[in-house]
Amino acid sequence: MSRLIKKLYLLAVFILVFSGTLFAAETEMILESGIVDLRGTRSIPSRDGNEPGALPTPEDLEIGTIFLTVDNHARKVVDIYEHNGRTIIETIEPRPEEVFLALYVPDFEVSLGRENIAASSIADGVTLLPPDAGRGDMLSSEFTPPSEVDRSVTWLETDSGNDGKDVIAVNINIPLAGVAASAIMLDKLKTMQDDAKEAARLEQEEADNPDGQASTDDSGTGDSTDGSSDDSSSKPKSELSFSADGEIWLKGTMRLVEPTFSGGVKKPKLKFSWVSKWWGGYFKISHESGYIKGGFRSAQQLDLKLTGTVTLAEELKVPVYAIVFTYDGVTAILGVYIKIGLSGTISVAVEVSEYSTSEVEAKCNLVWPFIPTKIEGSSDHYSNVAYRPIVSAEAELKAGLYLGADLEVLGIGILGAEAGGGAYIRADGYMEPMSIMGYDDNIGSYGNFDNWILALNAEAGVYAEINATILSVDLDLWSQRWPFWEWHKDWEL
Repeated sequence: MSRLIKKLYLLAVFILVFSGTLFAAETEMILESGIVDLRGTRSIPSRDGNEPGALPTPEDLEIGTIFLTVDNHARKVVDIYEHNGRTIIETIEPRPEEVFLALYVPDFEVSLGRENIAASSIADGVTLLPPDAGRGDMLSSEFTPPSEVDRSVTWLETDSGNDGKDVIAVNINIPLAGVAASAIMLDKLKTMQDDAKEAARLEQEEADNPDGQASTDDSGTGDSTDGSSDDSSSKPKSELSFSADGEIWLKGTMRLVEPTFSGGVKKPKLKFSWVSKWWGGYFKISHESGYIKGGFRSAQQLDLKLTGTVTLAEELKVPVYAIVFTYDGVTAILGVYIKIGLSGTISVAVEVSEYSTSEVEAKCNLVWPFIPTKIEGSSDHYSNVAYRPIVSAEAELKAGLYLGADLEVLGIGILGAEAGGGAYIRADGYMEPMSIMGYDDNIGSYGNFDNWILALNAEAGVYAEINATILSVDLDLWSQRWPFWEWHKDWEL
């Protein structure tokens, strides 16, 4: 029983010190005689009758005084003495009932708004939307969450209990994981590519020089006086590149209907009085019960899309003609080549909508000396969760003729540019259920995935583009496509 009493005392102190500090603008915390508030700018003057008195200072402390420190801790003075010209005040943690004797919180109800959210507490990838933000500003508007598909269950917009309340909207755009092709895989692919290049080079040298002699220019010096070289070993060879990466992304919007806190603390009182009568009189004992109570109400809707994507790309460059100029560590290459590229993406996504409301209340009466009685509590909770999966994929094949230029200094690529165009063909599609599945506290399970829709799109045409590379940074300067064939088909499965 003593443990329960202590917990109730601590609850009272928490409601008083914490709530009274945060919501001083909306409610009132009264300090009765016996406690000193030394919290600086948040200090509450002691009471002089019904009027606030002067702000206390450490000089007001006496042995037995209970006071609040700047970090909201209650302490009790047990000794005050002088030592080496300094005043030493020794304190201990007071018993809960000692703090409770001097505190009183009138009944209050306050709501948390966006002004109560500390900007420093917002995580990366999370954005607090302004009060005038519309649905178009929410990331959830970029996809169709289940809450927009099925209106037969209760959601934030259809719950009349949320009418007239401020809604705090937060966008969430967070990468949960990113995986590129492993270093071991890329090293193996690079080794295979280098081996293939070296074998092709040796084969070409052997074909060009069957007697094993190096080629020379017309003067027979073996050197190129203008800095250029026609040595077959410097001729550009075909290049094959491969990339693979994956990521998991969380994207969506959370809307929070302003949470409301309520509470109150009142201590019990026991009064002794003398009642005078003609025959003398008698003592009268009167008792006034106290209480501790607290409550919380909230509602929220969370529309999220969890997407896992794997992207594969392969590119082959076949040189047609190239001019290589080398001078004092600087190499410039100008060439014409055919570039063939194949890329593809597979995505698996799950759209989830969750709406919930919660209301919790707890109360106990107090009789002197702080004995809890009639402990009671109540809670009301509603939740609805729905989801639907989506599978999508796309692939593209491009082939074109390009004019490119590269500049290297001491073997390090500084600048590159290419311009070209050709033909392309691409296809994409997705498959998703025509309904949703979920669970509603009022109606139970609902929905099914019996029927699906499969949609495919295809397109072919010609394209042109200009790209550049500066210090390994790729820049897409301009691109244009002219499709001459398009196809679309939907199937219900």
